Amino acid sequence: MTLATYNSPKISLSEKRLTVILARDKTLVCAFCPELDLVTEMATPNEALEDILEAMQDYAAEYLEELEIYQNAPNRGHHLPYIRAIAACKDAWDIRMLIEIQHGRVQV
Repeated sequence: MTLATYNSPKISLSEKRLTVILARDKTLVCAFCPELDLVTEMATPNEALEDILEAMQDYAAEYLEELEIYQNAPNRGHHLPYIRAIAACKDAWDIRMLIEIQHGRVQV
């Protein structure tokens, strides 16, 4: 196969809309999504990331079930564009495409 006949795969990236900050202390890893005010804490970075992704899905479902209450709440109304983006995702992979992961340390 020559380079001229090789069709390289096309990779598309979605626009990053949400941030997940993974921060660790001496024993645990915290996952924080500042845009949605969600926090989880687990033993490993992978567990913390999976847990925050699940929390995002659960929060989006609850938000949409109680849409009128949440969108009119002064501290939650601005979440609606993020909630719609999460709700449009087919699976956890799609949600991962919405996030940008940053790393840090917990400061107490």
